[in-house]
Amino acid sequence: MSAERTLAAAAATALLAALPAPAAADTAVSPAQAVAEALEGVPVHVDPAYGTAFPEDERDRVAARIGAEDLELYVIAVPLTRGDPWNGDPEALASAVHDRRGGGEAHYLVYGGEQLTGTGFGTQGLSPAYYGALAASYGTGFDGGPVEQVDAALDAAYSPDPEAAYHAAREVYEEGRPSHGLLFALPRWALWTGVLLLVLLAAAAALLVGRALGARTRRGVLRGLPQHAAFANADRARLERLVDRGGRELVELGERLSSARGVPAERLSRALDARDAAAAVHDRMLREGTNLPDAVGVLVLLDLAEDALAGLRTPRRPCYADPLHGSGTRPVQWRQFGGTHSIRVPLCADCARAVRVRVRPTVLPAEHDGATVPYYEVPAERSVWAATGYGTLTDDLVARIQRGEHRRGAV
Repeated sequence: MSAERTLAAAAATALLAALPAPAAADTAVSPAQAVAEALEGVPVHVDPAYGTAFPEDERDRVAARIGAEDLELYVIAVPLTRGDPWNGDPEALASAVHDRRGGGEAHYLVYGGEQLTGTGFGTQGLSPAYYGALAASYGTGFDGGPVEQVDAALDAAYSPDPEAAYHAAREVYEEGRPSHGLLFALPRWALWTGVLLLVLLAAAAALLVGRALGARTRRGVLRGLPQHAAFANADRARLERLVDRGGRELVELGERLSSARGVPAERLSRALDARDAAAAVHDRMLREGTNLPDAVGVLVLLDLAEDALAGLRTPRRPCYADPLHGSGTRPVQWRQFGGTHSIRVPLCADCARAVRVRVRPTVLPAEHDGATVPYYEVPAERSVWAATGYGTLTDDLVARIQRGEHRRGAV
């Protein structure tokens, strides 16, 4: 009997192995769903990566403060990087989480590793969280930790006039920027020694750069963008997402503008002009083919329309290097590499840091004469985006689109 039982057990085992395994229960939860579930019952979610920078007692304190106010506001601290489920975009994270929480009116402060980003849903005009995040950036000198920034953002968001709080923080920041008085207090010999050292270092650096450029020219290497930026330009899926996003926001903004009540005529007119300009660029892309600079231009124009509708005294300025980096920017002096020419443009925190250490920031690429170059290196007569820096260099971007300059040999 033992042999028969052994044979029977072996046969049963073989039969079970041959049968298909039962399907595992689908218990996978998307990252956005996980954050949304973490916010059930508590308005603060902090990823373990920020456990030290945003400790438990501070989360409880912030949650209690939010709970004492009428504004439905949530704080999310999650590391964001390019290539993650939200491609490093805090607004995309907020939108995904908001959708999974059922929509409605809500405001979000998202910390992704550098600066807060504020966004809101279900309200007309810009969210108090948006102004709060900007006020926090300026109020902390673009160098505050997550707790410090969240506190400053809540101060502004809960104030009677969040926009005024943002402008006040920005003015204080601009007025309090360090002067060079200490430099001139140094002894004369120290100044001249420092100048001599700088001259010698600059000469050595110029020599090395010249040799490197000469070697690259001899090898026939075209001057262009780093590979990762060129690949981003070739990523059609990313481009399609941006185009689709622009189309959706065009429809949503059009519906809000058509039903707007009590908005001053001048504000409504400027918002309609900017929205129509965005529609003109979007329609041209659909007819003649999509490209990254135009897709980004649509989003910038829609931001201008939102700013006009909200009555902003100063429209948001996107990052000059790449408007997709957002509008949490500050004016920075950007000096030409290998030259003396410089421009003062708004840059996000990452790009400002890169410029400060003399490294080219990640820039928005464009195709020009068969090469991939930074969008701002396309001749101005060929690109309205290069000519205006997406509205950061001039205030007439909408008027230029209305004149048809987006069709003029555009990229």
